[in-house]
Formats: sequence, C-alpha cells, structure tokens
Amino acid sequence: MRPLMRKDSSRSAGTAQANWVREFRDLLDSNEPGLTFDATIRVEWRRQEGGPGSTTAYEDAGRAVRRLAESFTSQRSVLRWEATEQDINHELRRLLPWCTDSIEILWAQATLHVDDHARTIAERIAQLRREETLEELARRQTAARIRFMQDEILRTPATARLYLLLEQTAHHGYLPPGVDADQIVRDVQQWHPQAQWVGVAQLLHTFLGKLTDKDAGDLLRTLHALFLEYGEKELAGQLPMEPGERGSEQPE
Repeated sequence: MRPLMRKDSSRSAGTAQANWVREFRDLLDSNEPGLTFDATIRVEWRRQEGGPGSTTAYEDAGRAVRRLAESFTSQRSVLRWEATEQDINHELRRLLPWCTDSIEILWAQATLHVDDHARTIAERIAQLRREETLEELARRQTAARIRFMQDEILRTPATARLYLLLEQTAHHGYLPPGVDADQIVRDVQQWHPQAQWVGVAQLLHTFLGKLTDKDAGDLLRTLHALFLEYGEKELAGQLPMEPGERGSEQPE
C-alpha cells in the first residue's frame, strides 16, 4: 500500500484545503465461491468543512470506493473482469465529485486483474454449468415426449400405428413394404374420438365406475353370456368376470 500523498490545493493560501491521494490493492469477491478479482484502487479526495481528520478520511475514502467496486464484482464472473472494470469506472465517473462520510471524492479509478489459475477454474465452472443446463433441457424434452406419447400417440392403436408410419416415412421417404395406407385410414377413422363405438365404450366405462362391485360383476357376466350367445367365444374369454380382473384369454 502506498503512503498517503498530499496534492497542492487550488485555493488561495488563506482558505487552502488539501487534496489527498490514496492507492491500495485488495481482493474483491466474484460470484464464483473462492474466486476473486485482484483490484488496484486509486482515489483522490479532500475533507469537507468540519469533517474528520486526515487519518479517518484516509480510511473512509478508500472504503467508499471499495464498497462500490464490490457491489459490481460480487455479481460478476472473473471471466468478465474487463467489462466489470469498465462498469465500475463508468459508475465512478457518473458519481464524481462524490460527497460521502464528510469527505469529497474528487477522482477515483479501479483496475482489475485475474490470475491464470482463477481464470482456468472459472472456465471449468462455466463449462459444468453449460453441461448441467443441456442435461436439464434433455430431461425436460424426454419428459415432454413421454407425456406426448402417453396422451396422444398411445391413446389408441390407430394413432400409434399412424405415428410409427410417419416416423418411418420421414426417415426413408417412402412407405415401408406391406403397408396398406387405406387400412390405416380406416383404423384412424374407427378410433376417432367422435366415432360412435368409442362414445359407447366411454359411456360403458363411466357406467361401470358408478356401480358397486357386485352390480359391476353382474353386468360383466351378462356381457359374457351375450358374447357366447352370438358365437363370440374368443371375445367372451377375454372379458373379465369380476371388476379389475383380466380376461382369461389373450388375443392372438
């Protein structure tokens, strides 16, 4: 730290008021834990009438400029030391002359420096943050795709088949061998939410949900008998006999 320096006053000898200069170095915190800016601060000031003695003013002048500089560095990465230095000095020029703590700061300037070790660590931290951001974005995209598949694609067999067809067509530019486009259209129309049978199935599902387990079981057994009466033994085998059960047979 340089000694306290006195500059000649511009006032007449009778009312002379000395200007003082202080230059010192300090480490100012950045927004990265453990990484600091190496700052050199130079400040010129003079006491106001009735202000503190030179020793107290000497501390107050440096403290005022240091705290202003810290308000900038604490929000910045050490990788942006040049821009941070520019912003600090711009703010100082805007404030000067600056009256604070019974002193008048006439001129001040901060010079920042960051050593190679701190820059290397900061670059690694920035890289890790970018990787974390990309990983979080990938997780969100995957979750959104899963929700889309569950809510839209896998809602009916027809939409699932159509989706797979579109995916294959987008990659290869043509329909895969053996694909019957007309059949796909019929499937989509059959499973359309406004299709009559889909509406009936939804009403039946809602109705079953309102019945007691005993009444729901009676209805399922009635449907089982109805399927057999119409010769649909395979469908009857797939029908559960009690609510919550799976059919005894699976479709081939």
